[in-house]
Amino acid sequence: MLSFTLFIGMSWDDFSQWARFAVALIALVVIGGLGLWLRFFQKFETAGGLLFFVATAILPLLVYTVASLTGFWAEGASFYESRFAVLVMGLVSLAGAIEVTYYTRFPLIALLAAIFTHLTLIDIVQMIWGESFLFIESTAIISAVFILFGIWMTIYKMKNYAFWVKLYGLVWFLITSTILFFDSESILFGLLFLAVYLIMAGISLFLREIMFMVFAVIGVYIYIFNLVFDIFEGSAIFPLILGIMGVSIVLLAVFFQKYGARLFRRKSDEKIEPVVEE
Repeated sequence: MLSFTLFIGMSWDDFSQWARFAVALIALVVIGGLGLWLRFFQKFETAGGLLFFVATAILPLLVYTVASLTGFWAEGASFYESRFAVLVMGLVSLAGAIEVTYYTRFPLIALLAAIFTHLTLIDIVQMIWGESFLFIESTAIISAVFILFGIWMTIYKMKNYAFWVKLYGLVWFLITSTILFFDSESILFGLLFLAVYLIMAGISLFLREIMFMVFAVIGVYIYIFNLVFDIFEGSAIFPLILGIMGVSIVLLAVFFQKYGARLFRRKSDEKIEPVVEE
């Protein structure tokens, strides 16, 4: 996937539109066909699934080349000017990702479905609010929806697929909320930022999922580090405070090593001791 991306980045402008279409189509057919052969005929589920993942990731490029050939996607147009073409690309790619996930049962492709959904929702927001829509704020809300949807998927026994949806949502939520936190000078917004990640820690313990705790700890440390820089920067004890923070991270890791298994063990994982009657 990386090699294909580099190839596109280095050579894409040198190709005609028909050549771009041919490259995208041949890559998708060859990689997808190889994945089909490995997954269904040779029963190599992981190897075949990974190639299906790459083929599905190429699908938006194929849709883009078709849109360019037909003039639906004008050359050099901005994201806003191409909003209807972007919507079609997002919907077609999302439908393809869902279909591939359904037939292959390969959970990693749910990550691509999340990416295509994000692209589609952002484009819809742009169509509603206009070219000057707030990308960071919109993405923060969308990523929160991904997290909630991932929790719903976990509850309804789709844990393997939910993992990638939740991970995608958590990563984007951390990025966007941190940007908003650093850009804001409001103390109340900072406290809200801290409260959100403390609540996330509670959700982690409630759901018995350590992934939420990892992001909660990162969020709390971002808040503390920002507070330390605001209060102690330039002070003689500033390096000491940073050193204490560093040591606390190590101690927190030790705490997780010692008590993590107990905190995040699900009831279904606990062994039932046999009852011996006297």
